[in-house]
Amino acid sequence: MDGEDYQFQVQAGAQFFEVWLWPGDVEWECTCEVAACAHAFAALLALEGGVDSLEDAAEAPQLGADLRSAGDRLDLTLFVRQGEVDSPFTGALPSGLSVSDELRSLMRLSSDWQSGRVPPRQHGILLRALRTLDLVRLDGDPISVSRVPLDAVIRVRPTGAGYRLSLDAPPGTSRSWPGDPPMILAEGCLRPRGFGKLSKAQRNRLASPVLFAEHELPRLTSEWLPSLKKLIKVIEEDGVPEAGEGGLQTMLELHQAPGLPGTLEVCARLVYGDPPVAEVIGDRVVPLGGLAALPARDIRGEQQSLAHIQQHLGLRAGQRRRLEGERALNFVATKLPSFRGLLLGADVAKHFRLQGHPLEPRLRWGARLDMSFASESAAVSPDRVLAAYRRGDRVVPLASGGFAELPINWLDEHAGSLELLLQATGDAGGPAAHLGPLALQLGAEVDERASFDPRDLHSAIARGDDGTNIPLPDGLEGILRSYQVEGYRWLSLLGQHGLGAVLADDMGLGKTLQTLSSLAGVGTRTTKPTLVIAPTSVLVNWQREAARWVPHLRSGQLHGPKRGEVLAQLKRGELDLGVTSYGVMRRDIDELSTVDWHCVVLDEAQAIKNADSQTARAARRLQAGRRIALTGTPIENHLGELWSLMDFINPGFFGPERHFQERLGEPARNGDPGALAALRARVRPFILRRLKRDVAPELPPRTETILRCPMSEGQRRAYQSVQRAARNGLPSEQGPRRLQVLAALTRLRQAACDAALVNKEASVRAPSDSGKLDRLEQMLEPLLEEGHKVLIFSQWTSLLDLVEPRLEARDIQWLRLDGTTRERQNVVDQFQTDDGPPVFLISLKAGGTGLNLTAADHVIHLDPWWNPAAEQQAEARAHRIGQTKPVFVWKLIAENSVEEGIVELQQRKSDLADAVLEGQNLGTAVSLDDLEGLLG
Repeated sequence: MDGEDYQFQVQAGAQFFEVWLWPGDVEWECTCEVAACAHAFAALLALEGGVDSLEDAAEAPQLGADLRSAGDRLDLTLFVRQGEVDSPFTGALPSGLSVSDELRSLMRLSSDWQSGRVPPRQHGILLRALRTLDLVRLDGDPISVSRVPLDAVIRVRPTGAGYRLSLDAPPGTSRSWPGDPPMILAEGCLRPRGFGKLSKAQRNRLASPVLFAEHELPRLTSEWLPSLKKLIKVIEEDGVPEAGEGGLQTMLELHQAPGLPGTLEVCARLVYGDPPVAEVIGDRVVPLGGLAALPARDIRGEQQSLAHIQQHLGLRAGQRRRLEGERALNFVATKLPSFRGLLLGADVAKHFRLQGHPLEPRLRWGARLDMSFASESAAVSPDRVLAAYRRGDRVVPLASGGFAELPINWLDEHAGSLELLLQATGDAGGPAAHLGPLALQLGAEVDERASFDPRDLHSAIARGDDGTNIPLPDGLEGILRSYQVEGYRWLSLLGQHGLGAVLADDMGLGKTLQTLSSLAGVGTRTTKPTLVIAPTSVLVNWQREAARWVPHLRSGQLHGPKRGEVLAQLKRGELDLGVTSYGVMRRDIDELSTVDWHCVVLDEAQAIKNADSQTARAARRLQAGRRIALTGTPIENHLGELWSLMDFINPGFFGPERHFQERLGEPARNGDPGALAALRARVRPFILRRLKRDVAPELPPRTETILRCPMSEGQRRAYQSVQRAARNGLPSEQGPRRLQVLAALTRLRQAACDAALVNKEASVRAPSDSGKLDRLEQMLEPLLEEGHKVLIFSQWTSLLDLVEPRLEARDIQWLRLDGTTRERQNVVDQFQTDDGPPVFLISLKAGGTGLNLTAADHVIHLDPWWNPAAEQQAEARAHRIGQTKPVFVWKLIAENSVEEGIVELQQRKSDLADAVLEGQNLGTAVSLDDLEGLLG
């Protein structure tokens, strides 16, 4: 007992409870912790009997624990203290001793421990039990026990040429034992060892010290330490630099690309600090300006900034990107105003803003062709304007800085023509005359320095001035028809300015006469000779026509073994006109190209349609003051033929062929209306094309009929056999495949005419097997009885060979003209006589041009040719000036054969020429798929 309070020991059965009474305060307390317990009531009753009547309680027994350290393990022994005496715990609790549930659990488990050694995995149970005991000793020294962990620390210290980061025991730790949990003795208290918020993976990573080389200090201070400090206490020893200061921000750099006007170079970067001390590159932070401790990284902020850079600036961090033209202008106008960050190069942005008014084209035709695009404050060269327009820009950079707006509407209409003009002028000192109409089309002004006024030519072409001031040659008044007079004056007007011309009149309208008239016109006499190049079959015709209409022009034929003598006469001025063939021109081009010709005329100029052929290359080598091309078919298959033709008459007319195809040829072939319009406008001044139906209404009508002929049974079997073979074995490569398809189609076309053409074992003179030739015989009998004369065309002389015996069997007289015919004109003259043979067999290649066969009023095509123009030329042998009877054209087509498909393709080729020359819509070009489709 004590002065003012009383302490009792109350026994209840085998248990003892301690009770404290404070009578003055009417307070009590019992170790049973029951609100109103019987133990306190018993103590009050005892106190009422008087203090002297009570005995002092014996000291209560206590249970204690002895821990012994055995390396990294602990041994546990329990003992009982009674008074001052400690006795080993035998397993039975002394009377009056109560224990906690935690201790009971420990006692139960320890019975299985070997020699009392505590398993590391049961450290948690041990700590929970020990903290309920008042007596705990470690190696004989009393200690306290706590279940509150004491966290380890991260310690960073300099070491050698770097830094060492380790996970160390908490400060004050004197002993430690691994286990679950690990335990430490720190300042006399046994407790768990904690690890802050480190994950198990992080603890494993830090189980061994982590070393950082000196150059890795930025990574240590910016990444490792900031992250660890959020999870656990970090102790940095002397010599470890502290992390730098500076928040994350986006930096945008603007530069004007050196040597590239109008090109903006932009780069967005993620940096720390202002001014920047570090940059984020990939997944690393790199110091700027040397080795330094870096600020703590903001990983989440970096991710958000990277996304912002990409979404709002269209950039990737660290990537330098060049923006040209409109893209640069749009970047400055739309991206910069919303940018929030560090901007370097703000002055550069001023050079990427729209300046002044839109540009306007300014062209002047004078001693030079001056071209520019200008506004009130700036001027830009046409090539730079075109480059920007071709890129799809709506603006162009100015040399003084800033951008000007392009005249998009004007360029949409005239860009192709402007590019042609630029390509054709090149670096020449003055503009070529043939560019005048094109320059006027683009709005060029003409000044007094011009070598000639293109408006004169332009007005004549526009029919504002029909050339009536050019008189007709002597002897031709009343001879030339009105449209021929127009052609003569058109040729003469171009010739006066040294300009080439393509006379593309329909077959039979007198292109030869118009050309001879132009060569003999007033003011055209010269000491220089003229060279006419034509198919061999019409050389004599040229000489006859010249002798008939312009007899003062002395002519000679550059053909045969004596052509050297004729060339010498031309050079000496003894002859005015030389007539030669394309074959001779190719062979003698080295000598012919040394002559300064007054004019070079190409008759049937489609001979140079392939610009890469020897014929075309040789023709371009000829030197002449003027050039004329005569052809009824300026475009047969594709627009490359037009380039070749125009490049001959006016060298450099379209510029390089590759540029022509890219800018005009391919777009026009695909039906681009702008390209078609530009192409028509470009060639219109230099191509004169009239059709017989328009200028020669006095010509009798021409009727075309397609006759579909059933195949004979044997012919059908032969055709199907060829067709099956054609379908199999086609190569996959485009080039060889196209050639094999064409070869297969040729055999199919032959089979559609006559089975004998594909039967190699049968002789050519064997009886033919052909439904088509059967139909021919049926047609000829009534025609000849009515007194008609007939031209029969085929591309294959072997098919004509099969026709001959059929004619002989019916006693039908016939003539034949092909590549082996020597006296061509004699054969033609025989047919033209009234009593001459009524049938003329002609190969398409040998007799399709240069012949006058108006005695015939019926034309029969035994087989369709790919190019409809070749067929039309053949038909024009009969349907031409001088014909007085209606002309009937018959096309024999085998039913259900490849020939029906060819007739459809012929229309497509006609569309190509009409689209450029007559402004009609363009059809679809023939592709490999089209050809394969013909195989059935």
